[in-house]
Amino acid sequence: MNYFEKRTFEGDKVPGLTKWLYTSSGMFRDAAYQFVSLFLLSFVQFFALGSVTLEEYTQMFLAITIIIAVLRIWDGFNDPIMGYIIEKVHFKKLGKYRPWIAMGALLNSLVTILMFWVTPTGWAYVAWFGVSYFLWDLTYTINDISFWAVLPSLSNDEKVRANLTTILSIFISIGTFAVGGIVPLLASGNQGPTYRVVSIVVSVLFALSQLILVIFMKERKQDEIIEQNNEKMKFREIFTVVGKNDQLRWTIIAILLYYTGSSVLTGAGLNYFYFNFGYAEGGTYQLYFTIVFAAATLIAQFIYPLLVNKLKIPKMRLFEICCLTTIASYVLLFSYVFYTGPATFALLCVFGFIAFLGQAIISLILYIMIQDSIDFNEWKFNERRESSTFALRAFTAKIASSLQQLILYVFLYASGLIVYSNAIANFEREFMNNSSEILNQYNAFLASDPIEQMQLIIFHIGFTIIPMLLFLGTYLIIRFKYKITEEFHIKMCKEIEERKIRYKEENSGEKTQNG
Repeated sequence: MNYFEKRTFEGDKVPGLTKWLYTSSGMFRDAAYQFVSLFLLSFVQFFALGSVTLEEYTQMFLAITIIIAVLRIWDGFNDPIMGYIIEKVHFKKLGKYRPWIAMGALLNSLVTILMFWVTPTGWAYVAWFGVSYFLWDLTYTINDISFWAVLPSLSNDEKVRANLTTILSIFISIGTFAVGGIVPLLASGNQGPTYRVVSIVVSVLFALSQLILVIFMKERKQDEIIEQNNEKMKFREIFTVVGKNDQLRWTIIAILLYYTGSSVLTGAGLNYFYFNFGYAEGGTYQLYFTIVFAAATLIAQFIYPLLVNKLKIPKMRLFEICCLTTIASYVLLFSYVFYTGPATFALLCVFGFIAFLGQAIISLILYIMIQDSIDFNEWKFNERRESSTFALRAFTAKIASSLQQLILYVFLYASGLIVYSNAIANFEREFMNNSSEILNQYNAFLASDPIEQMQLIIFHIGFTIIPMLLFLGTYLIIRFKYKITEEFHIKMCKEIEERKIRYKEENSGEKTQNG
């Protein structure tokens, strides 16, 4: 028996080292993902596409938007296929998930660095973007599906899972804050070179954290019945699992709407702060707003166990409260465009805090719901399908990302603000590392063609009203279609355990007779 074969455990209690290595590694992998998610388009928009005319800029930015959309459609097949491969292809001496986690992290880290350091000019860059983005997405999918499939496989106890999910979410929030808060401050007026250096830092940390996890974690021994069913799994079943399991199906649809809604405001990124507060202070204001985001998200992680375990608020009731509160906060965020009184940024932070707090708790509940839907699948069909299920979750995240990019392009174009984006890109590329000259050039451009309030109103519709409608859809689906309450989940788990005990007794009896 080799080193990795020994690193397994039984039961629902997760070993301490595995618990903390698994959850803490989420900080570095999410920091790497968020860096690309938050800043790749800023890198493209405000640096890589520079030194071209407005017409070329608009065409190339549209081409990149289409590339992302097409690759997300490909993800509709890629993610479930990868989930199927992970379910079927086991490196028995290395464990079910370890090899895929390591392979995805190492390859993705390499591709991330190349994406920011290889920047040919003109349409050659658009072609390179398509190739590199495809490779980045493919390699991250390998790591992402295997990493998240570990979570429900570690324990069937909902309290243990909720604890793991909460701790993991805290570390993810720290990684998001570190990248989303510090990078804009460092990159102000010097985006291209800064993003390149950061790409190396986050990629190395991502790769190292995943390698440490793979070497020292313990995987839970898989149930014999489940493993036998996984081995019999046919290719077509990767597409039918969501069709058979209605609770999984409605959860995935709700997650897609939620991911899209929650990513739209962050997808505005520097655009929002440049156009509302100016180029000189945009990065600083984004840093402050990211601190608000991080504070709200971290507070949510700590108060969620209190609300559920101490105050005994049912998760469905808490979900309803948070959805309605978040919807109301987005209405306030839209109204902010009309407010010109004192303490305007402070007011924006208040509205944002309410929105981010509600979103973070919604996210936690949806994570638990998708894990419960895996138990539902085992209860109903005697199959768990962790990898295939989390492939669907990864698919929804990527579809949401492409919709986020589409919304950004549509509202930049509809509002006419794409003109100012093009101006910043040209000045950044021409006067790289000279922030004062970039500022002078942009201010002169702005003075000759100032941004009008109607342009900002159109822009705000895209990043407040659209998410509000998506959150409303999320609420309605869960409210009327999701049925796995705490009581029902306890009943399911009890019946699953009884089934396993009967199987062991029957199997033991057969072995005795044969002996």
